Amino acid sequence: MKPKPRIAIAATSTAIALSVALTGCSNDTSGMSTSSAAAPSGGADAKTLLQDAAQASDDVATVHFAMATSGKVPNLPVTAVDGDLQNKPTVAAQGTATVSLGAATVDAKFVFIDGHMYADLTGGRYIDYGKGDSIYDVSALFDPSTGIPHILSTMNDPTDAGTDTVGGAQVEKITGTVSAADVSTISGAHVSKDKGTTPVPTTVWIQPAGDHELAQIQITPTAGATLTLTFSQWGETVTVTKPVITTIAPKPGGGHGSTLGN
Repeated sequence: MKPKPRIAIAATSTAIALSVALTGCSNDTSGMSTSSAAAPSGGADAKTLLQDAAQASDDVATVHFAMATSGKVPNLPVTAVDGDLQNKPTVAAQGTATVSLGAATVDAKFVFIDGHMYADLTGGRYIDYGKGDSIYDVSALFDPSTGIPHILSTMNDPTDAGTDTVGGAQVEKITGTVSAADVSTISGAHVSKDKGTTPVPTTVWIQPAGDHELAQIQITPTAGATLTLTFSQWGETVTVTKPVITTIAPKPGGGHGSTLGN
């Protein structure tokens, strides 16, 4: 896939407060329509498509991603993220995130670069939040051992669910489950009361041709709540620039002040 010039736009568990580190979703499926369940139109079965999508996710160099939630997703202060991610040769990302801070909701800009998450939660100044898993751990999204490549390759009971439409393009839909522990990696928070092996209903939408990239993944951690990650613009150029940082004075007794807490 030939990269196309593109300037990246600015993304992010509180209490941490935000974990996509960047850690990350209002579920927007208004542009989706589903046909009756059938074998994937490209002829590949569900397991084969998942393995191909897992490989494509492991190989990804750059991608645009959006996270959205619907209902009340447990332990997740971030309700939406939109950003651009460079996965190779090093992880970098920037974008925006909608974060719940107590009774307030904040639209924050974030930049992840050189292993640090910088976020502007107050409007006008970026603060260094370290690894950034207190915001949204973007570096974990495509981790081959715990992130999306792992989730796709180990999805339980995958079932063909026909074709669908995501972002105006036809895709293959597959349903199954993943463990609660694996879900926490891509959500940036433990979204189930059981932090371990409890199966979480999961649906993925995969491109039917080419490298079979993942178009979308949606998990249902609890009844009436969903978390959705949508991917597009695979392989397009992403440029991430380190922001001007505001230094926070140490607290008495050590440590640094933080809007999110430590």
